[in-house]
Amino acid sequence: MELLYHLLPDKANLQLDTWYLDEAQASIKLMLFSTQALVKCPVCSKQTHRIHSRYERTLADLPWADYSMTLQLRVRKFFCINTLCKRRIFTERLALVTAPWARRTLRLAQQLTDIGLALGGAAGERQSQKLGITVSRNTLLSLVRRIPLPSVGMLSTVGVDDFCFRKGQTY
Repeated sequence: MELLYHLLPDKANLQLDTWYLDEAQASIKLMLFSTQALVKCPVCSKQTHRIHSRYERTLADLPWADYSMTLQLRVRKFFCINTLCKRRIFTERLALVTAPWARRTLRLAQQLTDIGLALGGAAGERQSQKLGITVSRNTLLSLVRRIPLPSVGMLSTVGVDDFCFRKGQTY
């Protein structure tokens, strides 16, 4: 149990409840719950402790040896105590673990993005299968497309295409 605790993506805000090992499917499932006492509303950033409800969320994580890892998170929904906020109920965010509405952890998404950048679609799919991660080539390319472009500073010179001169266009 102590070893599994050290494999968690965010040891400060997650607590390991139970775990299941399925040798037939070569998978490990970790049942986790959040230990945050106060959470901030994503809209108004007001802290609250008023719990609305709980639900379970399943995330794929990096494989361990030949076993696929699945995190079963028990997260809470909270009431926003700010009366002027347009959001009344919100789900707690686990920013170090996953993005909102994501089905994989941030560390798995980062590894898949790196594979997609290095190898592309089909080759990246084959490499990820060798690493024990089942993903399609379209998913890898979608992760690459989501990377924000670096900001470009002020342009000093803008070139004009010769094609426009042949067509009789000027800019």
